[in-house]
Amino acid sequence: MRGKGRTVKLNPVDDADHQVHDHPARAGLEALMDQKLFLQRIRSERASAYWFAASLWGVSGLVLGALLGGFMMFQAYVGLSDPVRETLVQGQAIEAARTSVDRRPSLLPGEDRPAQPQQP
Repeated sequence: MRGKGRTVKLNPVDDADHQVHDHPARAGLEALMDQKLFLQRIRSERASAYWFAASLWGVSGLVLGALLGGFMMFQAYVGLSDPVRETLVQGQAIEAARTSVDRRPSLLPGEDRPAQPQQP
């Protein structure tokens, strides 16, 4: 240090003069902290494993449900009895006939049908 033109010399401190003594409970505290960190790491790993398993089961269930639903709909359509199948075909034929008639011009003189929107 300097002050008003004089120089102060500092002597190094010997290690033998000042020894740092460790607290007797320090080893126990370090072991406790290590244990807490270890348990925190285990909880983190367990949580990530749970999330992975839940997402894996969720996606697998979604895919399996879609495939099973499509298969069951196909089986229901193929397994229709003949009267039910004929009813469906008749309904489609009736709708096609109605659409065909609605598109024709009127046969009565002076009567114009209003333009109806085309349905596919």
